[in-house]
Amino acid sequence: MKKILFIILPLLLVLTYIFSAMNSFHQIHKGIYYSDKKLIKEYVMWDELRENFKDYFNVMLLKKTQEDENLKNLGELRILVTGFAGKIIEYTIDTYLNPEGLSLLLDKSKKKNEIPKPTLITFFGSFTIMNFDGISSFYIIYKNEGEELPIFFNRQGLKWKITQIEFSERLFDNLNY
Repeated sequence: MKKILFIILPLLLVLTYIFSAMNSFHQIHKGIYYSDKKLIKEYVMWDELRENFKDYFNVMLLKKTQEDENLKNLGELRILVTGFAGKIIEYTIDTYLNPEGLSLLLDKSKKKNEIPKPTLITFFGSFTIMNFDGISSFYIIYKNEGEELPIFFNRQGLKWKITQIEFSERLFDNLNY
């Protein structure tokens, strides 16, 4: 009896761990598919995600403005332009990176119809796209128009929440700043 318990208990813990990650990912999928702000709010760490976005965009903005020949000619004024653009980016992130803003953007997205309906198959299939990179985190790779966007989840008890999304450096190539 002790041997069976010794085998079953760790197996149950591992299954609970994996199923909790799959369930959280499935809830995000349902939240996006049905534009359910409550689900989206519950499975995203909004403050951390906003800060990660701001940090990423500020670093990329600084890098791009240092490389741009037109801005180099501005001399010290370049710092002011970069700071002003950074504030606009921060305001935009604060405005749209919340459950309501995300829901609005998803509703207007042309790709909304391409999202598969959440089912038991998508629930179990989610395991195949999860990449665990530690005991408390995993990521998935979202592919969109040739771009790969890693979306990171961190564990909060039995829930997993989105904490970071990484964009490629090519994102700024398409933006006019």
